[in-house]
Amino acid sequence: MIRELTKQEAYDLVIGAKILANGGGGNEKQALKLIDEIYNIQKSFKLTPLSSLKKNDLLCIVGLVGGGINQEEKAAIKDLQSIIRNPMISAVNILEDYIGTQFTGFVATELGPSNSIIPLYVAALMNRVVVDGDCCGRSKPKISISTTTVMDIPIFPFSICSEFGDKIIVEEAVDDSRGEYIARVISRFSNGSIGVARCSMTVKQAEEAIISFTLSKAIQLGKIVRENMQNNENPIQAILKAIPESFLVFKGRVTKFKRNEQGGFTSGIIELENENNHCFKVFYQNEYLLTWFDKEQFITCPDSILILDQKTGFGLTPWENDFKINREVVVLAIDAPKIWQTKRGLEVFGPQNFQKDWISFLNEMPVY
Repeated sequence: MIRELTKQEAYDLVIGAKILANGGGGNEKQALKLIDEIYNIQKSFKLTPLSSLKKNDLLCIVGLVGGGINQEEKAAIKDLQSIIRNPMISAVNILEDYIGTQFTGFVATELGPSNSIIPLYVAALMNRVVVDGDCCGRSKPKISISTTTVMDIPIFPFSICSEFGDKIIVEEAVDDSRGEYIARVISRFSNGSIGVARCSMTVKQAEEAIISFTLSKAIQLGKIVRENMQNNENPIQAILKAIPESFLVFKGRVTKFKRNEQGGFTSGIIELENENNHCFKVFYQNEYLLTWFDKEQFITCPDSILILDQKTGFGLTPWENDFKINREVVVLAIDAPKIWQTKRGLEVFGPQNFQKDWISFLNEMPVY
């Protein structure tokens, strides 16, 4: 039942995951470097469904946590030396030493070009496997926004490792939100990125929490987009066909883009306009979270908001220079998985969690 990915399938995973990531999920270039590193040393990524594992096998979520940092936070680390190349591997080792048990495999915290690859990279170097699934079904700005939180699988104990050699075990936290805050603060003074291993869980627990088969879905989507590009075919129609639950909500060009890096997040507003002078606005905090169509609030998290290049179908991210003025884009939407549509799911990842954040942008760039 274990699927050993080819190098091309790993590349396709990055393409597909970036489309489904809602603008976040880590850096694409970093992901490609990790893929090349593993396959150049004759190793490979191994993906498995939960059904191929034993009920009492132990899993954990592994990934990087961080975001934008300001000048003060950069100044605080200017004299520090980077001594740990793979803090996410060190984080796993720290957590295993603490609990006294080795993990059978790892789980991706979310779908994203880097955060979907990182657990595969760690597993390849540690001779483990990765579950075909993730804990969100898209990307999200906080590790406390997780299907494990919905299912009451605690974040703690969790481990943190920075590139500078800081190694921390958080034995217990008030709740997952407090655990997120602790990790976020440390990441802000660790060059905006730390390795974190968290949410130790059995396969039996994971069956209730994890959104299954999302990585294989991303691989197939990436393959379709890549092949359509090679054949000069319409990638948007191919994506809509490949994801039948998706639908087109806007087609236009970029008119405004604002980004602010503060508090361990990259936040801002994107404005689009179509040929009929309708306006589509997006608030993001690492990922796309809230939208407005003209004067009405429109699609919000936990539903997926995908912003794609019209010509290539590639996913766009506010972390880079993707939103140049007049770039032609399309916006697709996908209903959130059922676990997010529950009362508890909406408490964890509903739009009310981000109202204060976008209000803080009103003075400089009014929404309405």
